[in-house]
Amino acid sequence: MTTSSEGQFISLSQPNSNQTEAELFWKTFLPANLFQQLSLAIKVSSFVQSIFVRFPRYACASLVWQAKFTNAELEAKFPNGLHKEFDAFISERPMLLESDILRELRVFRRCHSAAIAVLELNESITIDSTSFRISGLADILIRQSYQYARSLLAPRFGLAQCNESSVSNLIILGMGKLGGQELNFSSDIDLIFFYSNEGETVGGSKCVSYSRYFQKLAMLVIRLLDEVNEEGFVYRVDMRLRPYGESGALVMSLAQAEDYYQEQGREWERFAMVRARAITGGDEEISALDQIIRPFCFRKYIDYSVLESIRSMKAMIVREVRRKGLRDNIKLGAGGIREIEFIVQALQLIQGGRDKRLTERSVFKVLPLIVDAKLLPQEVAGFLLDAYRELRRVEHCIQEFDEKQTQQLPESPEAKNNLALVMGKRDWDSFYVGLQATMGKVHQHFNDLLGEARNKELEQDDFFQSLFEGIIDVETFAEKIRKDFHPDFSIAQAQNFISELGRFLESSQVSNLSARGAERIKAFFPALLATCSRAESPDLVLGRLLRILQSILKRTAYLDLLSENPPILSHLVDLAGKSEWIVKRLSEYPILFDELLYPNSLYAPLQTADLESELRQSLLRINANDEEDLLDSLRAFKQINELRVAAALLAERLSISQVSRYLTQLAQVLLGAAVEMAWQMVVKRHGKPSGLKDHETGFAVIGYGKLGGMELGFGSDLDLVFLFNQSVDESTDGERPVANTRFYTRLAQKLIHILSTRTNQGLLYEVDMRLRPSGASGLLVSHVDAYDDYQMESAWTWEHQALIRARFITGDSSLLPQFERARDRALKKPRKETQLKEDVSKMRIKMREQLLSQKAGLVDLKQGEGGLVDIEFLAQFLCLKYQGELPIPYNTVDCLKFCQHEGMLSEKQSLILVKNYREFRNRLNENALMNLGDFINEQNIIERMQDTAKIWTLLME
Repeated sequence: MTTSSEGQFISLSQPNSNQTEAELFWKTFLPANLFQQLSLAIKVSSFVQSIFVRFPRYACASLVWQAKFTNAELEAKFPNGLHKEFDAFISERPMLLESDILRELRVFRRCHSAAIAVLELNESITIDSTSFRISGLADILIRQSYQYARSLLAPRFGLAQCNESSVSNLIILGMGKLGGQELNFSSDIDLIFFYSNEGETVGGSKCVSYSRYFQKLAMLVIRLLDEVNEEGFVYRVDMRLRPYGESGALVMSLAQAEDYYQEQGREWERFAMVRARAITGGDEEISALDQIIRPFCFRKYIDYSVLESIRSMKAMIVREVRRKGLRDNIKLGAGGIREIEFIVQALQLIQGGRDKRLTERSVFKVLPLIVDAKLLPQEVAGFLLDAYRELRRVEHCIQEFDEKQTQQLPESPEAKNNLALVMGKRDWDSFYVGLQATMGKVHQHFNDLLGEARNKELEQDDFFQSLFEGIIDVETFAEKIRKDFHPDFSIAQAQNFISELGRFLESSQVSNLSARGAERIKAFFPALLATCSRAESPDLVLGRLLRILQSILKRTAYLDLLSENPPILSHLVDLAGKSEWIVKRLSEYPILFDELLYPNSLYAPLQTADLESELRQSLLRINANDEEDLLDSLRAFKQINELRVAAALLAERLSISQVSRYLTQLAQVLLGAAVEMAWQMVVKRHGKPSGLKDHETGFAVIGYGKLGGMELGFGSDLDLVFLFNQSVDESTDGERPVANTRFYTRLAQKLIHILSTRTNQGLLYEVDMRLRPSGASGLLVSHVDAYDDYQMESAWTWEHQALIRARFITGDSSLLPQFERARDRALKKPRKETQLKEDVSKMRIKMREQLLSQKAGLVDLKQGEGGLVDIEFLAQFLCLKYQGELPIPYNTVDCLKFCQHEGMLSEKQSLILVKNYREFRNRLNENALMNLGDFINEQNIIERMQDTAKIWTLLME
């Protein structure tokens, strides 16, 4: 039973073939706008006309009910509302016999389908809404069929009763568009059946095993949905996607399913599982199934192997279209619905294991997420989404005309005009031309993704294929490279190149490759050799690239990435030629290969706000209770963004001061996230210090050294000091309270753990706490008042030198003025210049004795006389000598300029020191990228060090 918009109860009438009588009812029952929409729909759709004539009362009631849902409230209210609508529909009807069930399921589906068709043919609802409604309708009918089937079998077999309070369910997995909640108007439904555990039924006249019970239950569900009677069928049911296909068991236990998908699951089944969604089953049962399917479907690493699978599947479709002589097929034809689905599913499978957002089942919803994940440009994804909506609506309208499962454009003039009409076009020709343009552009994007054009770039000439196969000698190879690329290429370089290649191909890692891995090596190695041959130092670059390849050989996904993307291979060769540091990072952490996909973002490091946003989005995708994943996410974020900075420096898009600023910003953002993470973990255990407001922590991280001076380089550790400002006499407010001092100590310990614990993704930062008050023997975290007292009364001169580059980094902002006041007081403490000079000089001598390295013919640019540290000490000496009112800067260059402004350095001296400091830091960072250490032998740099040494002698001796 249901109600009309006027509140009258309407019972389902018997079929009525009198259209005149039906039309009178429509006019009486329907609001004017819906009557007009029905009139148009009947003109173009024999299906709509048939249903509204045969079942005028319930068809009209269904239309009124469907029309009341807006797009905004559809997902929130429609499913539950439809369930109540079905209950009302059957509440006064006898459902005792299987024949009753079959009939009412079919009438309910057809009336609501006709109502949806009316709204769509009039464009009253969007295609997104239509698909969701049709899928929701299928969900209800599948669930009801399952409930009816279980009731019909109960007298004979009982139930699969696990215990007194729970029953084992048939888990019905909806596949394809049903799983993605984007079902076609006239579509069959692809299902797979599972059950969770083994046992025997109880409560019936005959107890049977779960395996037999669920087999019979599944067969009955299929019959209730698929069997044809006088009202047709509910849905055609296709079970061919189940494990082992048509030869497999109709129902499979989860244990059997796990064995199958781990050992025998095929590539095309991964595509099918992208949209798989459980329609029935308990939460625990669905979760257990999901834990089997998701890892099978979405690999942990980027997975370009799916592109080859798509090519195979697409080729099969093309052959089938040709065999059947299909023309104007908007699903299977070039640029059709299937190609858009392939594009989306490929990108989901490539990155879905890394980015859980991409496991979204709906094409409508996942395309914007693909843009967020930087897998497609906004304009491409936007076009594909518009094209998908257009093609899906065309598909629905074609099917709504006669309720036929077809994706062929109509052939009769009348049907063509009707389709153009409902699609809002003036005539068939204008509609058809626009549709062909859309499909042509879709097909181009499909080919772009598959790399069919780019694959031609991989087809190297016979020379590099022969080189790979070992039939090119050294002299021939050297002559080829001299002729085509490098006139000065030597026999020794050629020998080294070929030797590197031979050692790699004969290594155990290569000989033990899987058949697929060996195929991939063979497929792209000629391209690799050709690309390396064009590099500035072919033998050096090849050696570095082969080290990277050795680290990823067992991960064929990365071999697929290089095979499918010749530009990325060239990009990788270029980076490897410029930086040993990048080679080492890529070898240790192949996750960084993802960044090679996006050269634009790779060479554009993020500013602080963007870093914070990207990190926040990354952490939101992780379970807040999974500490291991959180730590790995922080480390991956650091490695990715350090790589961006390094690439930008090598491409000369950043100056060294910009590099230091970016690396410092990155460290600050990561420290902020780590503090928040540590805070949540410790507060969860002990509560927080009483008296703190919601946004306060009473805790601050002070950065010393390169972090404080905003001079971080690649591989820099972090010199940190921790402060708090809450009462030492009070405790936390949690269930397990501790004294505030103990609380902040544990907070500091947890923070250090987050920063310095080594995981599979490395460590975040090495942490050095030796600059805290009293050094290694001091407290891990200091009260800000005690810190102030220490700096004024107990700190050594070298500690005040370090304090110059001390800066508030992150934490509770209420500590910022307290720290800055303590710093300013300590730095401007009255000092005798002679004693200050002696203290600074002694510390410099001591440091040089401990840290200066010796290497024949080379000079230590950092610790040598006149090197970088000498400039830092000069700046620190002069700043500690200052007794004026101005605040002392944190950064060494700013300190030097400050000293010139205050008359402690001449303009010439300041220019020399600033220029040298920048040049030395630039060279040290470049050396870090090339793993060359702190040594140089260039005469102009040595001369600059001598200029610095002269200024040191003048000021300090």
